[in-house]
Amino acid sequence: MTNSILILCILTFFAYAFYEQFGLDKRKGNTLLKVRLKKRTKLDSLIFMALIGIIIWQTEGKIAPDTLYLLAFLILLSLYMAFFRSPMLILKPNGFFFENFFIEFTKIQQINLADDFKLVFDLTNGKRLVAQLTEQSDVEKVVQFFGGYKQEQQDKK
Repeated sequence: MTNSILILCILTFFAYAFYEQFGLDKRKGNTLLKVRLKKRTKLDSLIFMALIGIIIWQTEGKIAPDTLYLLAFLILLSLYMAFFRSPMLILKPNGFFFENFFIEFTKIQQINLADDFKLVFDLTNGKRLVAQLTEQSDVEKVVQFFGGYKQEQQDKK
């Protein structure tokens, strides 16, 4: 039973990784711009790997070899998620994908650029999304995509 659950988790991960890598580019039209975002899951993955290590250590050799290999494979997948894969901001003609959710441009009230290469999207429903880009050149590409820098006009009376 345990091996079945572990195999199901591993297959689900591969389906998700394949969809994220290749499927998002095909959905909702052509990809106009794709930029890397800062990784945020390193600590979570390290905790997950430590918990798996504790499970292996607590069993004191009473674990089946197949289960041990599957747990080791989960540790490798966690290493991939934390240190090799990076999240992406995928801009399409009618919206963008952020954390695998599609947000239409009509639902954006305002876009601001904050310190440390952060893009802040204020949505019409009151929610705020923060996308932290990794490089200054990516910031410039995204700003140009959205029409360049704009100064707020104030009337002086």
